[in-house]
Amino acid sequence: MVEQQLRIRRYTAYGLLAVCLVTIVLVWSGSGFPLRPPAVLVFVLTAPGWALISYVNVRHLSVTWISAVGISLAIALIVAQVLVLTHTWHPEAAIVVLASVTTIPLVHHVLRSRPGGAR
Repeated sequence: MVEQQLRIRRYTAYGLLAVCLVTIVLVWSGSGFPLRPPAVLVFVLTAPGWALISYVNVRHLSVTWISAVGISLAIALIVAQVLVLTHTWHPEAAIVVLASVTTIPLVHHVLRSRPGGAR
C-alpha cells in the first residue's frame, strides 16, 4: 500500500513537472500558441499547492487534490497582490518565477518517492 502511494506521488510529481516546464516554455516564448492559456491554468490551479500539500501525510487522494487547488489559488492571489502593491505588474515573469520555484519541491518529491530513495 505504501509503495503504491509512493508510486502515485512520483508519477504525479513527474506530470506536474511536465506542466511546469511546458508553462515556462510557453510563457517565456511569448507565443500566442493556443495551448498557453490551458497550460497556465492547469499549472496555477494545481502545481504549487500539490508541491506543498504532498509534504503532509494526507490519507485520501481527494483531500490532497482539493487542498492543492485551494493552496495554489491562495499562492496565486498572494503573488498577484504583491505585484499590484509593488507596482510591478509583470504576470508573465511572475508565472515563470513561480513555475521555476515550484519545480524544486516537485523534484524533491520525485527523488524521495523513488524505490529505495530517501524518505
